[in-house]
Amino acid sequence: MSARRWPAMLLWIAMAVSLVGCSNTVAVDVGYPEAGVNRATLASVRSRRVEIRPVTDRRTDTAGIGVQPDEKKKLVVTSRPVTDIVRDALVAELQRNGHVVVPDRSDLMIAADVDEFAFDAVAARSSAQYVGKVALALTVTDRQSGKIVFTRRYVGIKRQNADRDATHAARDVMDAALARAMHDLATDAELAHVFGDSRPDIQRI
Repeated sequence: MSARRWPAMLLWIAMAVSLVGCSNTVAVDVGYPEAGVNRATLASVRSRRVEIRPVTDRRTDTAGIGVQPDEKKKLVVTSRPVTDIVRDALVAELQRNGHVVVPDRSDLMIAADVDEFAFDAVAARSSAQYVGKVALALTVTDRQSGKIVFTRRYVGIKRQNADRDATHAARDVMDAALARAMHDLATDAELAHVFGDSRPDIQRI
């Protein structure tokens, strides 16, 4: 093979690898629509300035969020990093409930760890039950004292029956599971109390 053909060959190999990768995965746009966020218990206290620390992904398997239950068994991945999806959901929930998300000089700091962000699918002949689950560990720190004032785990689960080859089902159950976890956070009276008072009383998971 001549030296002039090597660049073209390398380009073809790169394209082939890319196509193989694409054919083995299905990307879904999981998210938390800001328009669907409602004011809740977290809005009943005074507005606080909140810094959200970088979200960490503590899942044991970060390659994808599940496997499509059809004959092709494609790996399902999110179109954006899971950590970005969760951070955007936290920002939307806090802002809708009257709090201000800031990069520094905050009253409170929030750290979030993603423990679970995936779905299972149990297939029957032509349909499947999809079960989406989102689990987040939240820690709130008082900026002035540096003390942890709250820590809790929020879990959202959604079940749905759909066709085995319905690519939207994975997105739907994950959207709903994330929304339920965020709803539990926004309606948590103890978290709202911490936002309103911020006393160094540690609430365990």
